[in-house]
Amino acid sequence: MSVYTPLTQKDFDAILSHYSLGRVTSFEGIAAGIENTNYKIHLQTSNSQSVYFLTIFEQLDHSSLDFFIPFLAHLKQSGCALPAPKANMNGEFLFTIKNKWGVIFECLEGAHLEIAETKQASRIGEELAHIHQAAQQFNQAPNNPRGFYWLQKQVSNPLLPLSDANKTLLANEMKSMQQHWLTWSTLDLSKSFIHGDLFLDNCLFTQDGELSGVIDFYAGGFDYCVYDIAITIMAWAQTEQQQIDHSIAQAIIDGYDRIKPLSQDEKHQLPNFIRLAVIRFWVSRLIAQSEQQDAALTTFKDPNVMKQLMLKLP
Repeated sequence: MSVYTPLTQKDFDAILSHYSLGRVTSFEGIAAGIENTNYKIHLQTSNSQSVYFLTIFEQLDHSSLDFFIPFLAHLKQSGCALPAPKANMNGEFLFTIKNKWGVIFECLEGAHLEIAETKQASRIGEELAHIHQAAQQFNQAPNNPRGFYWLQKQVSNPLLPLSDANKTLLANEMKSMQQHWLTWSTLDLSKSFIHGDLFLDNCLFTQDGELSGVIDFYAGGFDYCVYDIAITIMAWAQTEQQQIDHSIAQAIIDGYDRIKPLSQDEKHQLPNFIRLAVIRFWVSRLIAQSEQQDAALTTFKDPNVMKQLMLKLP
């Protein structure tokens, strides 16, 4: 359960005393996410009841939050679908509790999809385009923390848990990617803040299939927009046979293209970015599996799924 920082009723009362949202009537820890403490809090005013999420950041430092929280507020103000951070009576988003930083977010309706359909895939493509457009109007974002240079560094790590055959396979893939990377800087490829982790569990949809919001932006950073599309296709269109469902992939592309038209270079390079995305998540899952092998109550995501997908890409 993702409650690394236990809070009492007294703690919640102290936090909410700086807001005009109401008083806490009940709270519950949320078993979601693996990096932050999350609570659902129920608030009461004189004439209404409401629900919010309270997040305590266990890893992100103040400088990172100084970018992310105003950035999320900017995206919301720009019409993007996501839970808005709530400001206190002094207009500040961040609070401190037990020497950690926290934020209160609005609570959105909806739940995670188990399986994507073309309607939802098209809608998430549209929303990704809206996010990229709005992000380009914000102050410079930090670089993607898991971009190409991070990947190069991880692949060259001798401690990466791979067989000799898989190390050779990965080295050959990265050699090919290096050539693409050098080419991309010369092409018409737009850049923006990218979400970088837009899997099904980072979106909320209502029961009638409408997008409620995108969540968990904290793995993102400044990178190629088409890379974000590629990651989303990899995450949404992957079948149980570790192949890409082309109807889902095309729906994402079409949705994005309606809002933020893709350049010819972006369309041409998309398959290479999909390959890069698969390699990136193969490596990051290998690292996570290695770091969490002695951890309890951890949900492992099989790195081999990404390797098999990579081998089946054209």
